Amino acid sequence: MNIYILLALGVVTGGIGAFISEKKGRRHIEGFLLGFFFGLIGILIALILPKQQAKD
Repeated sequence: MNIYILLALGVVTGGIGAFISEKKGRRHIEGFLLGFFFGLIGILIALILPKQQAKD
């Protein structure tokens, strides 16, 4: 596969992971890294992670 295709796919899956993590109250970089490096498995991990409680 072309390196640019793999990089684009990583950015897309990272964006999806960041969106999911942010909706769960987590840091978006956490979800982005999961999605970028692990692809669909990273997105599934972001979905499975519990919501983070707000710190008072």
